[in-house]
Amino acid sequence: MNWQKDDIFLSKWLNGELSQEEQRAFEATEEGQELIRIMKAASLIEPSSYDTGSALSELQDRIQSNPQRKQRAIWMQPGFQLAVAAAVALIIAVVYLFTSEDQTIKTGVGKQEIVLLPDGSEVKLNAASQISYDTQNWAVQRLLVLDGEAFFKVKKGSGFDVKTYNGNVQVLGTSFNVKSRGEILDVTCYTGKVEVTSRSITEQLDPGETIRIKNGEMIEFKEIDLKKEPSWTRGVTELENVSLPVVLDELSYVFGLTIKYDGSLDHLVYTGAFPNQQAEAALKLVFEPLNINYSYDLPSKNLVILGLNQ
Repeated sequence: MNWQKDDIFLSKWLNGELSQEEQRAFEATEEGQELIRIMKAASLIEPSSYDTGSALSELQDRIQSNPQRKQRAIWMQPGFQLAVAAAVALIIAVVYLFTSEDQTIKTGVGKQEIVLLPDGSEVKLNAASQISYDTQNWAVQRLLVLDGEAFFKVKKGSGFDVKTYNGNVQVLGTSFNVKSRGEILDVTCYTGKVEVTSRSITEQLDPGETIRIKNGEMIEFKEIDLKKEPSWTRGVTELENVSLPVVLDELSYVFGLTIKYDGSLDHLVYTGAFPNQQAEAALKLVFEPLNINYSYDLPSKNLVILGLNQ
């Protein structure tokens, strides 16, 4: 595969026409990661509909129809397609900014925040998370965008929608938790009902039901014993059947760690909990059950995963 020499490769990627091997190989490159970030940002903005694939195709047709310049060579240059996609995303962002009054609240690592929405609904925002919503149109459409994790207590009224990169949640009740990090979406209903939509999946949750979706596919749906609120709102992070990279991400979000890890233990699966106030205690609770050898420097917050204990 040489995506730099394939002048329709990007449109294939946008339309999901690549093989799984081709998609994984491209998205592992620096250019692929940058394009994913661009498209993620554009998808969360949700302005008036804009067909990016068609726009890129139209631009290519214009370039190839100009006989006075050797535009094909330019189109094949590494980074040109990324520049086009970035320009499209920028135009969308500018249109959105000038047609709304967007409010954004973001928490840093190890920080949590309680946000009161214009209608009195409450959002508890977990560490390294962000919500955005339009204050001007809130009375007409209660819609917000979430990146990270939040617990919602929604006042009765019109529809209430939470949009994430991994899927959308429509509120039919009053309290629920949404966590969207990486390629995984976790939703738990506490009271009332919520409807979760991701690609071809649409599921309604009753109180005590939770769903996990990965890359648009449901991998878990079950009933759980509920407390009044999620454990993280009480200072404890609970994880169930997650891979080591997910655990490391959570430790980074909660404690602001810099982690050095070579990916050799990705097959390990963790279920457990740790306190959000003491990093050293949390590391022991995570790594001892997994038999992982590690080093941790408290002043610098540097964590190194050394491998399995012999």
